[in-house]
Amino acid sequence: MKNQDFPTFYLNSIAGRPAICMGIIMKKIIRWFRRLFPRFQTKLLIAFLLCTVIPLGIISFVSYSVSRSIAWDKTMDASILAGDQLHVQLSARIRQAENVADALQFKMYTLESANEQKLSTYMDTITQLRNDISLYLSTFDIYQICVFLKDENFGSNEGLYFYPLSRLDLLGVSRQDLESLGASSLWLYRLQIETPFILSSNKKTDSIICSRALFNQGSGQLDYAYFILMDTAEFSNMLTTAFANTDTCGYLAMPDGTVIASSDPALYSRKLSPDLMQRLSDCKTPYFFYEGSYIHAAVLDNGWYQITDIPKSYVTGSTVVLLRTILIALLSALSVTVLVILLISRNLSVRIHTLSEAMEAFRLNPNLPSYEPLTVPKPDDPSLYDEIDMLGLTFEQMQAAIQNNLKSILELSLTEERLKYQLLQSQINPHFLYNILGSVKTCQSLGKLDVADRMISDLTRFYRLTLHKSNDLILLRDELEIATLYLNMEKLCHNNNLDWEIRLESGIENFLICKFTLQPFLENCILHGISAQTPNIRIQISAVYGDDTVIIKISDNGAGIPAEKLKELRQSLKSRTVNYEKHFGVCNVNTRISSEHYGSGHIEIESIPYKYTCIRIEFAQMEGDQIIGLPERIEN
Repeated sequence: MKNQDFPTFYLNSIAGRPAICMGIIMKKIIRWFRRLFPRFQTKLLIAFLLCTVIPLGIISFVSYSVSRSIAWDKTMDASILAGDQLHVQLSARIRQAENVADALQFKMYTLESANEQKLSTYMDTITQLRNDISLYLSTFDIYQICVFLKDENFGSNEGLYFYPLSRLDLLGVSRQDLESLGASSLWLYRLQIETPFILSSNKKTDSIICSRALFNQGSGQLDYAYFILMDTAEFSNMLTTAFANTDTCGYLAMPDGTVIASSDPALYSRKLSPDLMQRLSDCKTPYFFYEGSYIHAAVLDNGWYQITDIPKSYVTGSTVVLLRTILIALLSALSVTVLVILLISRNLSVRIHTLSEAMEAFRLNPNLPSYEPLTVPKPDDPSLYDEIDMLGLTFEQMQAAIQNNLKSILELSLTEERLKYQLLQSQINPHFLYNILGSVKTCQSLGKLDVADRMISDLTRFYRLTLHKSNDLILLRDELEIATLYLNMEKLCHNNNLDWEIRLESGIENFLICKFTLQPFLENCILHGISAQTPNIRIQISAVYGDDTVIIKISDNGAGIPAEKLKELRQSLKSRTVNYEKHFGVCNVNTRISSEHYGSGHIEIESIPYKYTCIRIEFAQMEGDQIIGLPERIEN
C-alpha cells in the first residue's frame, strides 16, 4: 500500500468500496500529497495557487458582479418603467372618470333646480342629461352611468340610466355609504353588477365604480346619487398588455387588500396579506423584497394601489449563462496554473528545505559559547548568490552574533531590573522623610518640644533599622517593626487619637516582603482618614495565608476615599504607573511589588466614605533564604 502510487490506490479504493466516505478519500489525498512533496513545496504550491486563484477569483467575482448588476438593473428598470408607464395610463383613466363625474355634478345641480319649475322644463332638462350621458359613454368608453333620483321624481324608474334611490342595492350601496361624501368621490369595487340587457347580453359584470351623491343637510335625506361604472376587464387588459412576454405580474388592489384587476386571472378578487399591505403603506423606496419577489407599488389618484410583482427568479435568470461561462474560464486557467507552479516550485523548495534543516538544528542552550555554527551549502562563486543563498549566509553570521550578544543582553536585563527597583526605593525614602520632618517642624512651632524630641529619637531608630536591613526584600517581621515605629511617631503628632492593632497568622512573619511596603498606606490612612467627622482613627493590620501567597490587609474607620478619586486610583494601580503628583506612595509600592523578582504582587482598594477603607496587598510567598539570590544594593 505504501509503495502504490496515488491514482492506482484511488481507483482500487473506489472499485473495492464504492460507498466509501468522501471525508476519508480527502484525507488520503492530503496524505498522498504530503508524501509526494516536501512540506515547504506544499505550502509554496498553496501560496502560488492562492496568489493565482485569489486574483482570478476577484476578477471573476467582479466581472460577474458587474455583469449581474447590469443585467439585474436592466431587468428591474425595465419592469419598473413598464409599471410607471402603466401607472400613468391608469391614473389618466381614473382622472377621466373623475372629470366625467365633475361634468355630471353640474348637470345634476341643473336637474335638481328644474324639479321645482314646470314639468316641461324638467322634461327638457332630464332629456338633455340623458343625451349627455350617452355622449359620455361613447366618448370616454365608459361601461355604464347610473343616476339615482328621489322615488317621486319623474323619470326615476326609467331603467336605463335613471333609477329610484330606493334601489341603491342594485349596486350594493347603502345610503350610509354616501351621506358623508360631500364633493369628493367614493370608489367602489362590486362583483356581478346587473345592467340592462340592451347594454350587455351577459347582464352581470364585475365593475369599478366612481360614486357621487348630494346629501341634503336640512332634510337629512339624499337628493340624488350617480355612479360611473367601468369594467374591471378593461384594467386587467391594460395590465396584461403592459407585462406581456415577461414573468412580471401587475395588479390593482384596494386599501383593504382586495385585488380588483390583474394580469394573472388567478388573483381576481383575492385578498392580499395584512403584512404586505402594511409594507406597502410604510415603503419609502422604489421597491422592496417580499416572499421571493420584488414589489414595486404606486398609489393611484383614487387611493388604490397599482402593484408590480417582479419574481426574483425572473431577475436572476439572465445571469445563469454568464456565471457558467466565467466558471469554465476560471477552471481552465486554474488547471494550467497548477502545472506551471509544480515545475517551478520543485527546484526552489529543495534549497529552502536544506536551509530550514540548518535553522532547526540551531537551538538556544546554556552552552552557546561552545556551540559549533552550522553552514548552509552555497555556490563557490559569490556573484552567483541569489536571495536564498544570501539568506543562508546571513543565518551563519546571525548565529555568531547571537552567541556573542546573548550573554550581554541577559546581563543588561538583570542590571536594568535592579536599577529600576533601586530607583523606586530611593524615591520613597525622601518622600517619607519630608513628611516626618514636616510633622517635627509643626510640633516645634506649637511649642511641643518634648514631642518633637521623641519624634526625632523614633526617627533615628527608624532609619537605623531600615539602613541596617540593606536588602531590597526583608522579613515581614522587620517590615511590621518599621511600621510600628512610624505609627508611634504619628501618634505623638495627633494627641493620641490614633490607635492600631496587628494580627498575624502563625509563622507568616518569616516570609519576605519589599521594604517600605506598609508605610505609604499607613501614612495615607492617617493623613486622609482623620477629619472633622472622624477625629479618632483606628487602623487594623492583618497578614494571612493565601494560595501560595501572603495577603496583607490594612483597614481604617476614617474619612474614606471619594468615588471619583477611588476610580482614578484603581486605574493607576491597574496600569502600574507612578504619578509624581498624585498617589505617589501607593503607586510606587504597587510598581515595586508587581515585579516577578519581588513577588508578582498586586493591590486592591475598597472604600466607603466615612465608613471604612480597606487595602488588600497580595504577593507570592518568598522564603528567607531567597535573600541570597537578590540583587545587592548599590552603596554610595
